[in-house]
Amino acid sequence: MRKIIVITGGTGGIGYAVASALAQQGNNIIFQGRDSAKGKKIAMELSSTNGSTARFIAADVSSVDGIKDLATAIKKLTNKIDIFIQATGVLNSERCETKEGLYGSFAVNYLCKFMLDHLLLDELKHGQGKIIIVGGPLRKGATINFNDLHLKTNYSLFKSIGQNQLAIHMHAQEFSKRYGSTIPINVVNAGMVKTGIDRNVKGFMKLVFLVLGPILANSIEKAIINVIALAETGGKDSGYFYPKVAKPAIKEKINLDVAVAVKLWDESLKIGKLNA
Repeated sequence: MRKIIVITGGTGGIGYAVASALAQQGNNIIFQGRDSAKGKKIAMELSSTNGSTARFIAADVSSVDGIKDLATAIKKLTNKIDIFIQATGVLNSERCETKEGLYGSFAVNYLCKFMLDHLLLDELKHGQGKIIIVGGPLRKGATINFNDLHLKTNYSLFKSIGQNQLAIHMHAQEFSKRYGSTIPINVVNAGMVKTGIDRNVKGFMKLVFLVLGPILANSIEKAIINVIALAETGGKDSGYFYPKVAKPAIKEKINLDVAVAVKLWDESLKIGKLNA
């Protein structure tokens, strides 16, 4: 049965690979990216695949307004979502701040996922949909610094990665507690993949990516196996992390500090200017 699948970050990397694979099954794809020319070209390509239809939305998810505009555009195209795959991601050696005063990486890697899951609740409920977030493992010692969520002091790439991934897991845990019985949400580890996500990484870490990337990186085909498996299954499990690349049978229940997860939820509602 043809499904309506919404994908963020669909013009490159994991998002594009997932969109292509699911288009092969004849699904209706709605995907987001920043590059209009590239997005329109991909939409034509996917729409010629096995009876699939593909529609592209140009949106910048590094800002609250951009995220809300994306949600509005999705609502104009569909009133139901069967599968929502969130695959946006950036890495920045240097701290980048948006015009709204947000830390750009925090907005793209975490906040847009929180906000879109909230803004598209009705469409997900109508489609009896599921949410799949492309994330990664938790870093040892990672914390949510509520006094400096946007990392204005003592910024580092590793601190940024740690906080963003922890925030994603906490979001999946709290969302699952509130809505998981009707809208399953899970986080998938795609591992290291050579997708160009490291283009804003500089200095020593750039060297590490150049040297270790070809050795440690998974193929894009392997990296999306868990995402596709979750998309295809009719299972209702929710609030899990799938830690092993290409092994969808292995999952871990996300079990983090409840009070911190609730506080992050409430703080995210404020930052996103959303109703509780």
